Amino acid sequence: MRNLTELRRFLVKGKFLLSVFAFLLPVALSGQVAKPAADDTVNAFSKYEIFAGVDYSGANQVLGASALIGGNVGAEIKLKKWFGGTVDFGDYGINATSTAHASPTITTVLAGPEFYIPADKLTGFLHVLIGGAHTGGVDAQPDISFAYAVGGGFEYVLTKRLSLRISGDDIVSSFIAPATPGDSAHPHSNARASAGVAYRF
Repeated sequence: MRNLTELRRFLVKGKFLLSVFAFLLPVALSGQVAKPAADDTVNAFSKYEIFAGVDYSGANQVLGASALIGGNVGAEIKLKKWFGGTVDFGDYGINATSTAHASPTITTVLAGPEFYIPADKLTGFLHVLIGGAHTGGVDAQPDISFAYAVGGGFEYVLTKRLSLRISGDDIVSSFIAPATPGDSAHPHSNARASAGVAYRF
């Protein structure tokens, strides 16, 4: 009888200890599971970025040539999550609209500060860029002009490194083609729309 009582006590204690062990085991294991580092998340902060896109740009400094197709490439450095700088090179020379008397080309080199509005996967950005523009194919004088651009866009994160990028700018420059009626020495504003990809590292 005494042995039976001790056996019951042992079983009761054993069930209690087993229950405690079953409760604590998942808690202990969860502490051992490696959590992803910040760098492994798709929206982790990356200091450097390069991008490339296909562009649709205005060509308002040339009478009768309203739009050109080309591309741009650039690089960014992010000093903070909300602030950095960018350099942008663009080249446009495919006529998107017919023109009877001109085959213009435009090349731009722009740089300046950029401001970011980060979210989970979507980041907005605004920038003010200054630099120069060159036009060819229309005998414009001068063919090099000071230029600046104000605009922005969005980036949508696909993976840790790769994003889709869309942007728009208003590029202001001033070229003169005095032989062409209707042209002006005043600054001309050319809208630019771009769609492409960005790679972060």
